[in-house]
Amino acid sequence: MNERSVRRTGLALRDPLPWHELVLATETAETTGYDTLLLPEIMGREAFGTLAGLARATFKIKLGSGVVPLGSRKPDVLAMSAATVNELSYGRMILGIGAGTPGPGSLVRMRRMVEFLRRAFAGEKVDVGGGESFQLSLPPQDVSIWIAALGPRTMRLAGEIADGVLLNWCTPERVRQARALADEGALAASRPNSDVTVAVYVRACVGQDENDAAPALKQALSQYAAIPHYRRQFELMGFRAEAAAAAEGRVPDELVKALCLFGDAAEARERLDSYRDAGADVPVVYPVPCLDPVSSINGTILALAPDPSRRR
Repeated sequence: MNERSVRRTGLALRDPLPWHELVLATETAETTGYDTLLLPEIMGREAFGTLAGLARATFKIKLGSGVVPLGSRKPDVLAMSAATVNELSYGRMILGIGAGTPGPGSLVRMRRMVEFLRRAFAGEKVDVGGGESFQLSLPPQDVSIWIAALGPRTMRLAGEIADGVLLNWCTPERVRQARALADEGALAASRPNSDVTVAVYVRACVGQDENDAAPALKQALSQYAAIPHYRRQFELMGFRAEAAAAAEGRVPDELVKALCLFGDAAEARERLDSYRDAGADVPVVYPVPCLDPVSSINGTILALAPDPSRRR
């Protein structure tokens, strides 16, 4: 069955929960119907070591880096890391990579990296520069490669060369635009657009009092609005004044309502479905904790669980 014909929901876990709580949250996600777990690599745990540990505690949920920047590892180390998790998880690894801060040549570097990884995972000998080559000694590994994208050129590139595109801080309309651009890239490369998964992070704090959830979501929004390339994305979505205020720590309620899930769980699930309707194959619930991190994250996981029988 084509994966795009299946209703899928992802989960992102960023916060440095105690290890046993992270494992329990992942197990809860798997048993309540989440399809994919993505780990943003920020300033907490290293992504591949964490995913390797979680691979031993799970059975079917896909496990992905969401994302690791290209400059964080040499290409051969990146290939070995992803292949190791893929082997441990019996083929459940998604390698999410990002270019980091946009700049000249970033698309070229991304294209070259994806080509290197494809060949490495296939068991080919590949050039690593300086007259040296690399060949993965493991059996060939079928690892999905997703590209993080904010701008239209990267969205189109993902459709051309990747298995998926991972979006961040988007309205449903922005997802619709990204879907069209990824489809354009796939068409240019003579690929079926069904080969390209569109996933989108959606920040959520559901099951908590709105007076507690809103400040936590506003803090997250303010942090990103202060980053130039994210602020530019907010502006492209029509939030120029709101982004300027958010960057200064004054996050308007309208921005939270446009980009985040909170409040009533049924309404939040409807809002999540609006991302599917706009072309997202995998809306990824991204819990933002408030008050007690463990209970609020688990509350969001359960409130938005894909399996209705498992919701609290």
